[in-house]
Amino acid sequence: MTKSYDPPLTTNPHAPLYRADKAIKAAQQRLDAAIDAKRHHTSQNLAHEVIKEAREGLKKSELLRVLRIRELAQNAAQAGGTGSDML
Repeated sequence: MTKSYDPPLTTNPHAPLYRADKAIKAAQQRLDAAIDAKRHHTSQNLAHEVIKEAREGLKKSELLRVLRIRELAQNAAQAGGTGSDML
């Protein structure tokens, strides 16, 4: 169950979204590991808690990515706006 992102997750360490994308990948791995642990272990209550925490971490990572994209777009608009005002 992999989600598709727009723009796609980057693997370039020099890209401005690299840290956010890396956090999303790590959160997805934690969620996958928690789901696998639930399948193989009998402590269902603990597994549910771990899965819940992993999902919350993934949501936070996705929200941080959205905020970072908005910030980059706003900076680009301001930079583009100040350049055209000088003409």
